[in-house]
Amino acid sequence: MEAEGKIGQREKKMTRKEILERKKAIENVIKSASAVKDHLSFFPHFRHYRTNGLYAHLEAGCGNKLTLHRKRYIQNLLKLNMEAPYGPEWPAEEKIKRREMVAKEACYIFVYEISSEDVDEMSRLGDRAKTCSCEGPIVGFVHYRFILEEEVPVVYVYELQLEPRVQGKGLGKFLMQLIELIACKNRMGAVVLTVQRANLSAMDFYIGKLGYTISAISPSRVDPLLGLEKSYEILCKTFDDEAQAVLEIKSQRTNYMENRYETEHGMDDHMIKSEERIEFKYSWSRIFLGRCC
Repeated sequence: MEAEGKIGQREKKMTRKEILERKKAIENVIKSASAVKDHLSFFPHFRHYRTNGLYAHLEAGCGNKLTLHRKRYIQNLLKLNMEAPYGPEWPAEEKIKRREMVAKEACYIFVYEISSEDVDEMSRLGDRAKTCSCEGPIVGFVHYRFILEEEVPVVYVYELQLEPRVQGKGLGKFLMQLIELIACKNRMGAVVLTVQRANLSAMDFYIGKLGYTISAISPSRVDPLLGLEKSYEILCKTFDDEAQAVLEIKSQRTNYMENRYETEHGMDDHMIKSEERIEFKYSWSRIFLGRCC
């Protein structure tokens, strides 16, 4: 009995050791990813965007190194795009976002519009053009971070904001594909983001077009009654079985909740087509990302 007890204690110690080692390894993954100054350097083809008459150049940035111009731009675009979806919650939320935007953990991708005259020069430089010498305006940005969510390393997209005049040109999808590549390159288990329920176009974009699902950690999933009191949903796209087990829900439960959500919020078939509903399997982008890991 005494020998068995010692074996049991040893097994418990080993289990605890393994847990601590795993936790340390995940922390190192997060730390390593956060230390990269320019994640675009791994994906040079994503530095330039030329589709649907829009010509743009992407540059990386960091929250604690934002210029005054970029800070003001972020604040103004956030107010333009998010004041209506947040409604009466906006004044308080705006203060939170102002603090978040300058954190050293905040990673940015800024989108600069370039004129057609500059396109030839950019094409000549090709992927070597890490910065844009043109005087084009910023037309959007992504704010993301590498964090732990329920012990899973993830890329959390805090903001994806585009000016109205460049929306509907495929740029948002392009940026999210880049974020997913960055997540995979840095061994993250998922991409996670928050969407206001009132922002139906954003819900349709992420769920209907990009294959995201309402996460198991979203308020409406944790407690449906409590979720009704919340104004947002947490969405995710997972890249491995462990992240899927933690952040997603088995299909029967998910289908039921998504059907209920659509009914309650008037999201009928023309907004989210049945064949586009989320399925828990690797989409083309997940397969593509898997090859890059």
